[in-house]
Amino acid sequence: MLLMAAALAVITAAAHSVLGEQRLIGPLLGSGEGLLESPLARAVTRFAWHWTSLLWLIVAAVLALSAYGDINAPYLLLGIGAVHLAAGVADAILSRGQHIGWPLITIIGGLVLLAYYTLQTQ
Repeated sequence: MLLMAAALAVITAAAHSVLGEQRLIGPLLGSGEGLLESPLARAVTRFAWHWTSLLWLIVAAVLALSAYGDINAPYLLLGIGAVHLAAGVADAILSRGQHIGWPLITIIGGLVLLAYYTLQTQ
């Protein structure tokens, strides 16, 4: 379960970075309107967008290392699972199911919480 969640986190990170750049960040920054007239604002926006993708890769690494027993941090798994599940559900509700990320985020959360529960009941 944790390895599946880790793989989905890598897929989510890649999709977030590539598709987000193509469909959202690039066009948004290209408009150069309002706050985005500032070169600093454009640079920080692009950096922050891709930084979140990198953080997903760290989450994937934590999940994979936990799956192999190299990390024993059950409460970290609980936090990762709960936050992903809550964020996925919130994303689905707020976007009315139109944002492509909510299913993956929700599934990651569910898999991690299921793994956490399984580890706690062994």
